Amino acid sequence: MLVRYGLVLACLLLVGSAGSMAQEAESPESPVARAVVCADVVDREPEGAADSFSGDVGRLFCFTEIRGLDGTTITHAWIHEGKTRARVDLPVRSSRWRTWSTKKISPDWTGQWQVKILDADGIVLSTQDFVVE
Repeated sequence: MLVRYGLVLACLLLVGSAGSMAQEAESPESPVARAVVCADVVDREPEGAADSFSGDVGRLFCFTEIRGLDGTTITHAWIHEGKTRARVDLPVRSSRWRTWSTKKISPDWTGQWQVKILDADGIVLSTQDFVVE
């Protein structure tokens, strides 16, 4: 009898898992088409994209291409070693929108960095990790 209940429970768990997998597969793609941390933006395109920069870089850019969020705002949260150093709100003005923020990097701000790209509700759409050496 115990084996039968165990099998029923296992079947229910499998059905529940399959249902949640179907829901995940139906979720829309991320509106972030591209996101990079880079040394510059020229003609609305990123240049010098990398995941590591020297401490004397001066400033960095976070370039983001957004699709399908026209009329809203995204936020770039620049985070150094777990501490938010800047939050930049950026309007999205069309269904395909390229935008960027910049952050001045002090020579003593070496270590782990990330830029979290948030939607208008504060949900993280993408995270860009990088290091300043």
